[in-house]
Amino acid sequence: MPTWAAPKADVKPAVIAYDEHSVARSSDGSTWYWGGIADVIKGKFTLRDNTPKLMPTLKDAVDIQAFRNKHIILKENGEVWEWEPSFRMTSEVIHEVVTEFPEPKRIEELSNITKISAGSIFSAIDKDGSVWVWHPLVYYNGIHKLENITDAKDVSWNGDAEVHILREDGTVWKWAAYSEDLKFVPADKQYRTHKFEENNKYAVRNIEVNPSYSALKIEGLEDIVALSKGSGKQNFAIGKDGSVWGWGENLRGKLGLPEEKEFVDRPVKITGLSDVSSIVTSMFSTLILKKDGTLWVLGYNVGDHYLEFKNGHELRRIDGLEKVTSITLGASHAVAITEDGKLWAWGKNDAGQLGNASFKDSMTPILVKKLQ
Repeated sequence: MPTWAAPKADVKPAVIAYDEHSVARSSDGSTWYWGGIADVIKGKFTLRDNTPKLMPTLKDAVDIQAFRNKHIILKENGEVWEWEPSFRMTSEVIHEVVTEFPEPKRIEELSNITKISAGSIFSAIDKDGSVWVWHPLVYYNGIHKLENITDAKDVSWNGDAEVHILREDGTVWKWAAYSEDLKFVPADKQYRTHKFEENNKYAVRNIEVNPSYSALKIEGLEDIVALSKGSGKQNFAIGKDGSVWGWGENLRGKLGLPEEKEFVDRPVKITGLSDVSSIVTSMFSTLILKKDGTLWVLGYNVGDHYLEFKNGHELRRIDGLEKVTSITLGASHAVAITEDGKLWAWGKNDAGQLGNASFKDSMTPILVKKLQ
């Protein structure tokens, strides 16, 4: 029997970022990594130059997703592999440690996969439209299939404990991996030497894993064609006419709503957005790619997290970029790929996350590399 292969509808170069690192995928499936790579030399933590480095063990990738240092890779044959940098001690006497990039390991439970998403909740869609979920950071208990979804088109992490699922009929559904109850309780004697919240209390987190694997419909969303991606707790759904609906956190207007509206618990239409192709998020910022290839920002400007910043809900153009095809946001940097395969980056660069062999910040996009 021939091996089933994931669709190759999108073979253009693409990029993904998380925290202070980025990963770029060329059109031929080659993978490049940079940012946050460091070694310990004679007890001193030393960052490398962090220009994009070819990862020879990562081949035939059609998609890569990242959460912290963990990555999942979708291969052309529908297999999913997991991979992360590791650290090897070379000398215990003088305390030297080097960063290495080991061989990826296949996730044996997954096959015939067409889409993947990473976060504190990982997820994947198979060729039949079923959704598979796992949450390795909170009581890992295996990979499970959602019971009531058989026509999934896309999947996305919501920046917290949920997975959002776009179905073929244009509706959006959600599944929560766990719930968290945060309480402040009086401190007893053993905590007296610590600083506390008001009235000498400390926080207790109670996390309960969801025993159900049935998704719930998010009301108010119809004719949706795409979901936002990224680590921010602001969420967006893009309609087939390019209109946008948003919900979740609105810190400094990153939802595109006035700053006094701190949280939106159900989708509302974002009137300032139209003709949108894709959206990526981070804790502080939202990047919007329009159908004409221009790039726009909401919330904080990328890499510019000043508390006095105002009017974040106003849409601002990212100058210097045209015909953008792929975008991503790290903690405080952004990366974009243009139609000609050029890789651009801007924002903070304290860990070499811009990939230009320096540690100098740039608030405007700089050319890093040209991909195939």
